[in-house]
Amino acid sequence: MATTDFIAAIELGSSKIAGIAGKKNSDGSIQVLAYAREDSSSFIRKGVIYNLDKTAQSLTSIINKLEGALNNSIAKIYVGIGGQSLRTVRNVVSRDLEEETIISQELVDSICDENLEIPLIDMDILDVAPQEYKIGNNLQADPVGVAGSHIEGRFLNIVARASLKKNLERCFEQAKIEIADLLISPLVTADAVLTESERRSGCVLIDFGADTSTISIYKNNILRFLTVLPLVSSDGRRRGRTPENQIWQCFLRRGRRRRTCYLPIGRRK
Repeated sequence: MATTDFIAAIELGSSKIAGIAGKKNSDGSIQVLAYAREDSSSFIRKGVIYNLDKTAQSLTSIINKLEGALNNSIAKIYVGIGGQSLRTVRNVVSRDLEEETIISQELVDSICDENLEIPLIDMDILDVAPQEYKIGNNLQADPVGVAGSHIEGRFLNIVARASLKKNLERCFEQAKIEIADLLISPLVTADAVLTESERRSGCVLIDFGADTSTISIYKNNILRFLTVLPLVSSDGRRRGRTPENQIWQCFLRRGRRRRTCYLPIGRRK
């Protein structure tokens, strides 16, 4: 009988696949009960799965190790999704109303649904980070109940190549592991390391991986930009030119000790 009183998760990276299991304590903290890892450098590159069979075998091995440490079986597992093709795409959906109307939840839901219909070639929308809604000349985080004759919904769609999610799901299906949910890895990282104050005041979060670096920008407690770039090699050295020298200065100071780096957004002097 599978036990469900603990949480198990797996993240697939370019250097390793890591699995962890733990339980949430009454004070909100997480107690780690088991951890396992497998080298993935020969079949995952830049966060993209290239050999499905080897990936499935490693997933099976990790689950066996976790279940052995827990002395129990795992029913479902949470999975982090990332990779070089992961990025954000902006979209705007506008509606002209016949007369000044109080914005309803139904109208907002309809605008959100229309956003998901944006045509993308060989890309899937994995998640949506709603930005503000513009009613007249004013920006509103929650437009429901506001009167207006025109509404403009601004969205930040998190997209990736369709094959990224498809191959990930095929590997877990081949390994006979049920996925509880697919989580966007950079969003989970931001929730873990950034405070609400940092996200509200504005900051850049850089996560240095084995083959890629993930850059996320937050302002007013909203994700504004996300991209995954092949900037760091497996030995942590620079690979090609970077858009901002400050990123690499931060990496040299802190990145060798911590795989993430936080840069506050401030006005240039």
